[in-house]
Amino acid sequence: MPLSAPSVAPELIRVIVIEDNEDDRILLLRQLKSANMSEQIKFIPDGKEAIDYFQTHTAALAQSLMVVFLDLKLPSVSGLEVLRAIRAEAALAHVPVIVMTSSNNPKDLEECQALRVAQWVDKPITFDTFSRAIADTFHRR
Repeated sequence: MPLSAPSVAPELIRVIVIEDNEDDRILLLRQLKSANMSEQIKFIPDGKEAIDYFQTHTAALAQSLMVVFLDLKLPSVSGLEVLRAIRAEAALAHVPVIVMTSSNNPKDLEECQALRVAQWVDKPITFDTFSRAIADTFHRR
């Protein structure tokens, strides 16, 4: 059965997870539950859907969004394209993006750094890796 989270109004969303892998979404949901953030999460499994969501709800998300978890390898539109779209919205420039990927392409890392990702997390993701990425991201702010 596919993972789903309750529908949350855009102005209440604190976390967006853009990930097509069910196992990774489950791990992230467990972590977010342990941080008492599972009621304020939006899962998006597709790059195009993510871009559409950000463009449609920019104003609301600018006020509420705390972090985006982004897989680079997504169906329809790559995670890098999603990241470019997020960074193109001035109202979302402050939102930290944690990239989760199995990519070992140095160009991907360089582009992510140029687009100011908060963290680069290599897959497979573990509980400890995820916890450390969150702690490091919010410690820097």
